[in-house]
Amino acid sequence: MSNKESGSHSAEGAALGFYFQSLYALRAVLEQPHDDAAVCLERLDDVEVVSNGEPLLAQLKHSIAAKPSAVTLASRALWRTFKAWIDVLPRLVLEETRFQLVTVAPLGAKDALAVLLDETADRGPLRALLVLEAQRVVQEHEAARVSSSLPLPHGDRIAGCTAFLQLGKPRQEALLARMTVRPGASNIAAISDDITAQLVNFPPDKRPAICVRLIEWWDLQVIFTLCGKRERFIGKIEVQQKIAELAGEIERDELLPDFETALQPDDHEPNSMIARQIELVGGTRSDVRVAVREEWRARAQRHKWCSARLDMAVRIDLYDKVLQEAWRDRHERMVEDCEGCDDANKRKSGHQLLRWSYEVAHTEVRPFANNWSASYYVRGTYQVLAIELQVGWHPQFKDLLGQTA
Repeated sequence: MSNKESGSHSAEGAALGFYFQSLYALRAVLEQPHDDAAVCLERLDDVEVVSNGEPLLAQLKHSIAAKPSAVTLASRALWRTFKAWIDVLPRLVLEETRFQLVTVAPLGAKDALAVLLDETADRGPLRALLVLEAQRVVQEHEAARVSSSLPLPHGDRIAGCTAFLQLGKPRQEALLARMTVRPGASNIAAISDDITAQLVNFPPDKRPAICVRLIEWWDLQVIFTLCGKRERFIGKIEVQQKIAELAGEIERDELLPDFETALQPDDHEPNSMIARQIELVGGTRSDVRVAVREEWRARAQRHKWCSARLDMAVRIDLYDKVLQEAWRDRHERMVEDCEGCDDANKRKSGHQLLRWSYEVAHTEVRPFANNWSASYYVRGTYQVLAIELQVGWHPQFKDLLGQTA
């Protein structure tokens, strides 16, 4: 592998590792039982969680390998973790802090580290084994240094082993008593599923969409914390409030096509302007029939939305303007193209514009909401607007209809 390729893969791993930290922090704050929980990245550790007044420092070891190497007493990940924690001990109260090694890798089979899965298990035998391993590493490294045997062995563990030995027995025991390990964690490709699973207060079919938007917001908050645009800690209450806000936005966007197959009542009397607009461009009986049906569906849908939700009137008005602009762009070109044309050509062009409002407009104009795909609302709303002479099909529809409208 070339140096360029090696550097590229190293950069990718570092980027994925940091993004894993960010998403793990979100998962961590969501799974805390206390409302005062808050989380911080890259301060005392990769992820720092404070819950019920007690800090937890999480050192994360990420990998996208299909079968990452197991964590054992001899693992670089373990000794680098010890070094990171020992370095920050002067800045915290050891007896009031918890420590956790989080790794996507498993623990070695029958490895002594398994006692760290249980907060109450005796750490005495583990401490003795750690001391023996650290002494072996230091002795072999020193022997090679004295004999000038290069490269020196255990270069990736010597700092952690030395720091652990220098800690002394009482502090070693205190650190291990406050330490746990979390093996087999989800990697960057799967951790969003863990976050989704935390959204238990929402229906299962809504959780993935909420999670996607939550992560988008979270990414920005993490950036702001690191560049000083907001406080370093992000609280659980703030996250919960954002989740509720996002769920509300999604609920507002998820509209049902209530009238997609409904037919107007037998006694329905359509506004005469529908037929008059269509007659100006030589429309057929089927044009009128479709226009009447779609206008009724759209008007009924608008009425139901406005009756059920106060925010819909504004959204309907804004979308009307979107439809009017799309129509206006075509109508103005048609007027220009029809200058000097006889009435037959004007009617033909106008009929094409009418058919555009039925057959094409709903595919060219953005939908009313993200999940909306029913075509009747665009088709029918154009007829609603045609009744009000806000749109029309003939190049001179306002002149021809305005006096008697």
